This record gives sequence, structure tokens and C-alpha cells, in this order.
Amino acid sequence: MLIRPTTAADLPELFQLRAQTRENALSPEYLATLGITPETAATGLASGDTRGWLCEIDGRIVGFASGDRTSGEMLVLAILPDFEGRGIGRRLLNEVTGWLQHCGSPRIWLTANPDPDGRAHGFYRRCGWVPTGEISGDDEVLEYCWH
Repeated sequence: MLIRPTTAADLPELFQLRAQTRENALSPEYLATLGITPETAATGLASGDTRGWLCEIDGRIVGFASGDRTSGEMLVLAILPDFEGRGIGRRLLNEVTGWLQHCGSPRIWLTANPDPDGRAHGFYRRCGWVPTGEISGDDEVLEYCWH
């Protein structure tokens, strides 16, 4: 298992992976309607405002995560279904939250499905994320509590 920083060259594959997750799969076409494309992601990486990490197993990208230092937002965490339950998500999450802490983000946050039956619900809470009571669209806002 190799955890390494995301590069612009990785982005097209990451957008395809994002569409293959078990829950909350989002296609590249849908993301484009939100203004999120490999090109806009590359701009964020180049500016240093966003940063990400990915996991490779046997040369295949199986998961990734990224965050935005300007807002403190954990933008995405995506793992291929066949690779869930191996600690990849936690390792990637730790990379991003560690970087956001290093950047001095006063608030590290994310949005996630509030359904207690969803995988994200228990996962983020076990990793130290706490619901704020805020809602964004259909998702709840969680903050990372490291203090």
C-alpha cells in the first residue's frame, strides 16, 4: 500500500474512481455541473489551495482524499468498494486533516450523509468528527475535533 500526494496527472483517474464508490458516487459529468472538473482541480493543486493524497495498491489507485486550506474543508474521501475496511480511508483522512492543521485552519469541516445506516455516518464519528447541527443541502456538517 502506497500513500502519496496527488498530482495533476492523477486527476482524470480520480474523477473516474469517484463515480465507482459504494455510497455517494458522483459521475464526472455531474461534478462538472458543479464546476468541479480535472482542470479546476488542477488549478487548485497548482495554487496550493487544495492538496490531496491517494492510495495505490499494486500500481492501481484505489482511494483518494483532498482538502482546501482556504476554507478548512475536507473536500472528498473516496475508496473503491473492494478496498473498503483496510484502513485506507482513515490513513487518507489523516493526511488531509494533518495538512489542514499544519496550514492553521481554525475549523476543519466536511459535509456527509446524515443517515445512521450509511457508512460515512459511523466512520467519521469514529475518526473524531462531530456534528455541528448545521445542514448543507441534504448533508450534515461535521467538524474535526483534535483539541
